Amino acid sequence: MLVLGTSNEHKVAEFTRVLKGISIASLAEVNCHLDVAETGATYRDNAILKARAFAKATGAWVLSDDTGLEVDALNGAPGVYSARYAGQQATGSENVQKLLLDMKDVVDRRATFHCALALANPQGEVVLESSGVLPGTILESPVGEGGFTYDFVFFEQKSGCTLAEMPGFAVDQLSHRAVAVKAILPQMQTLLS
Repeated sequence: MLVLGTSNEHKVAEFTRVLKGISIASLAEVNCHLDVAETGATYRDNAILKARAFAKATGAWVLSDDTGLEVDALNGAPGVYSARYAGQQATGSENVQKLLLDMKDVVDRRATFHCALALANPQGEVVLESSGVLPGTILESPVGEGGFTYDFVFFEQKSGCTLAEMPGFAVDQLSHRAVAVKAILPQMQTLLS
């Protein structure tokens, strides 16, 4: 069994769809309520911190991620602070509002979603890592009803829509998380079999 090292229900749903053939449990399902501070300087650092901590706490294989949005015109912000861009306890909506305010009158709206993954064994040793990116642009106002946080303002060129408008099967092919998972899925299946 693989435990997903996140309490974000949207991420759990996406990982569950992409990790076909692997038995998955959420942190809630294994009764793990550990809060791991994301103190790393990079997405990789944070993914490793969480994978190690949750694996030691649960005694299970754990896949953790750290994901962020980098906007060219904002020198890479919000970056590793994406989840707390508008403050430590900010909601996804508040983070989006701050982003749109910071980008008011910005012409170059290029941005990239980044995802780093770390797989830790039950002893807390990281045995696999990967990363994925998804380029796009930031719209001036939210569009769509699916997804979460920045998905409503992140426009993906190939599909011609925001991540919040994109059907699940397309997200599972294109997203930064899907790219990162696919890079290590065969090795994960071997380790977990």
